Amino acid sequence: MCQKRKQLARVICLFLFLSPVLPAAESDDTLDLRTLALAPAAEPVPALRYRLLPDIVDQVNGNAALFYHGAAELCPDVEKDDLGDKIDKWRDSPLDKLPREEVDRALATFENSFRQIKLATLRNQCAWEMPLEEGYAMLLPGLSTYHNIVRAMALRARLEIADGNVDQALQTLQQGLSLGRGIGRGPTLIQGLVGIAISAIVLEQVESLVESEHAPNLYWALTALPTPFIDMRRALEYERGALFLEFPSLHRLNDEIMTPLQASALVNDFFAKMQPLEMGGPKPFAGVLPVGWVMLHYTDAKRYLATHGLAEDRIEAMPAAQAVMLYQVEEHLALQDSLGKWFFFPHHLAQPRFEEADRRIDRLTRARGLKGNLLTAILLPALSRVSFMQARLERQICLLRTIEGMRMYAADHDGRLPSSLTEIDKVPVPLDPVTGKAFGYQLRDDGSARLEAPAAPSEKRRRPVYELTIRP
Repeated sequence: MCQKRKQLARVICLFLFLSPVLPAAESDDTLDLRTLALAPAAEPVPALRYRLLPDIVDQVNGNAALFYHGAAELCPDVEKDDLGDKIDKWRDSPLDKLPREEVDRALATFENSFRQIKLATLRNQCAWEMPLEEGYAMLLPGLSTYHNIVRAMALRARLEIADGNVDQALQTLQQGLSLGRGIGRGPTLIQGLVGIAISAIVLEQVESLVESEHAPNLYWALTALPTPFIDMRRALEYERGALFLEFPSLHRLNDEIMTPLQASALVNDFFAKMQPLEMGGPKPFAGVLPVGWVMLHYTDAKRYLATHGLAEDRIEAMPAAQAVMLYQVEEHLALQDSLGKWFFFPHHLAQPRFEEADRRIDRLTRARGLKGNLLTAILLPALSRVSFMQARLERQICLLRTIEGMRMYAADHDGRLPSSLTEIDKVPVPLDPVTGKAFGYQLRDDGSARLEAPAAPSEKRRRPVYELTIRP
């Protein structure tokens, strides 16, 4: 059980790491500058000839998660001989500098995992069947292992593209994106975030593919991807309800008056299960014993419950421990929903609301100190960052769609790039999902162009900028 608690504590630490911070002034270090030499490519016929996710008619009944588990079990030890570091280095190295024999030997050690990923891609559902009833004790899949596998898959795709094996590269990209989407279908936000990270790594190789001389135009393949690609709404529901899975009696706090012994047992159980989750984050318990915590919050609890409609005689009839727990739960849900309700809007509309709610919660937390809400201090995820990361992945797809629209335009205009994005009239050019604005574009006198994502207040680094040319 202790190991399970430590695992969740690491998840909580990740959310703390993702907490909103003020953006720094933009400099060249904040840009993710990418240079692509494009070949013109006309719209494919039929338009949906190429796909970046498998066609339903190519799949069979089955659960992909079973094969993903198998892939993780068969993954080689990337720490051995610094294999993981080598793979990352090779992914960024010029192709003519790669030690191909060593690279091929390294990738061969992943073949069993690759085969399981391929089998998973052919299944028409992905159900992780995780024991949600275990609450915070629920073990998560080996998520870092999947990250290691997809890095190797990205390297394999890069070599397939370099060797002109476009069809094989498309299959590898399909399998990688299916993996990212499959991981993202897990019931927790952390699985969604890992799914986003995996998908982003695969989409980087889509960039490599569209730069290939013989690459087909993937505009419609990219447009056909689900939106959002990683849907976090189910995970958000679970994060909200996990508290009641861990403590079912919290659902009934307002239904009946507990005995002092029952209320005291509930608070003691609450402390025993929640304290380990402080690891690496804020320390709202700060050595306070359960009885001291109840005494510290009892006056605030009575005031809060009275102002929120609970009859005074009922409050007085409750043991102090029950009143404090009810107050903590009710306030936590209200604070959590003040953030969570905006998650269902596009990011550019939700972000100002996130910031407003974050400031309110921060003021409330700092003003109260030890008298703050323990549940909110420990369990509230940084939803503004989660929303941003989801939108950033969508932006990566939309930028690639825009580039493919430019390749389509060039195929119809003697290899020239458009003077503005509005000249691309055969297909719609998407807006930036992060800001809701048009992408920046500038055609230079030498025929090269600059395509960039608008700066967002929630983005402090790695804003994507493309320097584009057409192959001679």
